[in-house]
Amino acid sequence: MTLDVSAVVKEYIWKMLSDCSGGMKAFILDDFTINIVSVVFSQTELLQAEVFLVERLQHIPVKKLQHFKAVCFVRPTMKNCEKLCEHLKRHIYGEYFLFFSHLVQENLLQKIAASDEYEVVQQVQELYASFVPVDPSLFSLEFSFGMNYSPSDKSLRATDRVVEGISSLLLSLKWKPAIRFQRSSSRCRRVAEEIHRLAYIQEPGLFDFRQKVGDYQLIVLDRMEDPVTPLLSQWTYQAMVHEILGIKNNKVQLRHSLNDEKEIVLASSDDSFYQENMFSNYGDLGLAVKQLVDNFQAISKINKQIESIDDMHRFIESFPEFRHQSGSVAKHVNLISELSKIINEKSLMTVSRAEQEVVCGSDRVLAFDLVMDLLADNKILPFECLKLALLFILRYGGHGNKQVDEVMTALTRRNLDQLSLNLVRNFGKASLFLVSFIFPAHPSS
Repeated sequence: MTLDVSAVVKEYIWKMLSDCSGGMKAFILDDFTINIVSVVFSQTELLQAEVFLVERLQHIPVKKLQHFKAVCFVRPTMKNCEKLCEHLKRHIYGEYFLFFSHLVQENLLQKIAASDEYEVVQQVQELYASFVPVDPSLFSLEFSFGMNYSPSDKSLRATDRVVEGISSLLLSLKWKPAIRFQRSSSRCRRVAEEIHRLAYIQEPGLFDFRQKVGDYQLIVLDRMEDPVTPLLSQWTYQAMVHEILGIKNNKVQLRHSLNDEKEIVLASSDDSFYQENMFSNYGDLGLAVKQLVDNFQAISKINKQIESIDDMHRFIESFPEFRHQSGSVAKHVNLISELSKIINEKSLMTVSRAEQEVVCGSDRVLAFDLVMDLLADNKILPFECLKLALLFILRYGGHGNKQVDEVMTALTRRNLDQLSLNLVRNFGKASLFLVSFIFPAHPSS
């Protein structure tokens, strides 16, 4: 099966809404599944499926709305189950169609059945989508594992959430993979073991897709193994937008926009320019945007030349595409303009050159001078200074290293919060191990 997590989730949602065809629908979602729907479905598509009301599960209407059919798509948690039971006991909607994003425990189903006093539940089904599809080949679980490596209750709950998300992805794609994990990470081991237990011991029939062993591979890696990459400035389109502006459920906030559009949708599924250029670097991106504008200007000139009935007919037929292209041009020009302003304001190009010299260069003195100059420059924001200092310590650190001590002293003058300063000090203490592990061939002093 082709890897397209967005298409799979969209197909699931169409199935939910078509299973209760006929009549007005209320789409009931929890705090997590509302993110899933907002990423893959537009308001227009919801209206086409006769969805006239979208509500959070936690909000229970005061008035009864029994002329609506309730399509509930929620995670199978005890908290959600209790809210569903409250809905059913109060008989808010005329009929209920319940869809869970992962495997439902039997005790939760019994609890729901006992609450269905009015016999309004028409369907209960598992549709595996406990993940937010950001792109066809990228998904998010919308939570952070954190820094906790110990087997605490919080860490174990986080492991369960990762297992739920990954296993639902495997079920939606109909994959039963061979599982490999990073041996040095206890978190990776726990996740891999739990997924193996679910797929091969607890629910082997559910994962029986008649595949050969090794057709698919699940590789579980610990992101904390690489502390360098997150500290470097990113210069490809998608990464720049996410790091500089922030992408949340395919939405981007524009702070410096000159028009009323302060939020834009950035999704490769319905934006051909973004799909083609999301991994383009900053320089190539500028050329691509210029070409996009030039092409649109050429089309605009043609559409202005209306001299006959045939010209009018041609314009009307092409108007929807023309309007769509107009919106695409405006969106990407605004986005590039916003990025350019912030890059200039924060001197990110200058910072990036220093980062590359520290990480990839071989001249330690030059790297030290560049870092110290930027730490003393008030135009460089404290957060950028923090990243530079951490990179230098990772590259050339060591306890008692005079240059590292000078970098740490310069950093304390930049009004950083205590948590950031403690982070730098801890990096300094661990830098002897980190340098030998990450940069085994770093030049000596």
